[in-house]
Amino acid sequence: MRRNVRVLVLGASGFVGSAVVAALLRAGMEARCLVRDPVRFGARFPGTEVRSLDLAADAARDMDRWVGLLRGVDAVVNVAGVLQPRRAREAWAVHRDAPEALYGACERAGVRRVILVSAIGVVETDTVYARSKRAGEEALQARELDWTVLRPSVVVGDDSYGGTSLLRAIAVFPFVTPVIGDGTTPLDVIHKDDLASGIVALLRTGRGVRMVLEPAGPERMEFVEAVSAYRSWLGLAPRRFVGVPPGLAGLFARFGDATATNPLTSTALAQFRARLTGNAAAFAAVTGTRPRGLAEILAARPCGSQDLWHARLFLARPLVRMVLALFWAVSGIVGLLADPAAYESLLEPLTRGWGREIAFAACVCDLAIAGALVVGWRLKLVAWVQAAAIVGYTAALSVLAPGMWGDLYGSLLKNLPILILVLVHRILEEER
Repeated sequence: MRRNVRVLVLGASGFVGSAVVAALLRAGMEARCLVRDPVRFGARFPGTEVRSLDLAADAARDMDRWVGLLRGVDAVVNVAGVLQPRRAREAWAVHRDAPEALYGACERAGVRRVILVSAIGVVETDTVYARSKRAGEEALQARELDWTVLRPSVVVGDDSYGGTSLLRAIAVFPFVTPVIGDGTTPLDVIHKDDLASGIVALLRTGRGVRMVLEPAGPERMEFVEAVSAYRSWLGLAPRRFVGVPPGLAGLFARFGDATATNPLTSTALAQFRARLTGNAAAFAAVTGTRPRGLAEILAARPCGSQDLWHARLFLARPLVRMVLALFWAVSGIVGLLADPAAYESLLEPLTRGWGREIAFAACVCDLAIAGALVVGWRLKLVAWVQAAAIVGYTAALSVLAPGMWGDLYGSLLKNLPILILVLVHRILEEER
């Protein structure tokens, strides 16, 4: 395939997708990137052609729209995926429905080369994620196209996301190092840049057509070995490993499902239990690349303070969210159970007889915030709602009862650290 080809990249803003875009640009190719937030992505990759499209939306199933997006394109790389969607239809839309329309448009537009990045273990598991991923693979394989399906093993990077974040978080767990079962689950890792380099090689050489490859690095290890490698890289002394029984791991995963605490979910647990190993030799032979093992990956970039911070904050992130949920829930419940006379007289100067109704509305608002935090609904927006509520409550009470600033129990003073905690939570919810 000639150089300077234009490649349509789905999922370009993701952990792997961004590495693919960077690799294409380094190789002198052009990338037309499909993302949900083109302004933000354009700031990360200035000069890159960016188009806005939500694969879960109905518009993504319009074949005519795909034909327009394919105009001037020579190849397609589909890296889009959603591990734990809130609704099953989102997984089917992203993994099968929208890509099926795209692949049909590729046939119509004469764009033959399509590379799909799927996931290891989708054949062995029966989750919505796995079923929709398999259906997406089958939709591509049924077309008269020069397709390649990649099912990479555990993908790691210099930055951290998903499985990489979980490995690092387990490595810094306090007191002991928890592992599922006995920790001997075999796994392969591949650096996302090595995976991206392999994709570029497939585009350049035209090799791997109508093949399913399982990209992996050459260094197979047990799960405990991978965790130990990360702990050493982070500069921490070895700790005793403690096995987490499968039943308890399942309970944590169901909690992750209910609270949208990625990647601690039932889907991630099912993928872990299925298979985490690929075929390093076949991928290297077809692409002509040499993926690195974990030891070489970690040796290439020494750990920085930001890595240790992120690993520990990743552990703290769900705790921060749940303690804030508890705070708002208790605040709302206590307010509803309190004697209305206790606050009617306090609020009277501002509410002019509506003190009871306003206090009730505030309590309901507190409980709504708690519910949103528990289920993980629009957490970045909810953070600003929390901040506004705290500032509003504090300002009103400062006017009505300024003496509360000197209260023995810190009735108003405690709002300051809570506000800071809310802002920290807002920062932690910024994924990319």
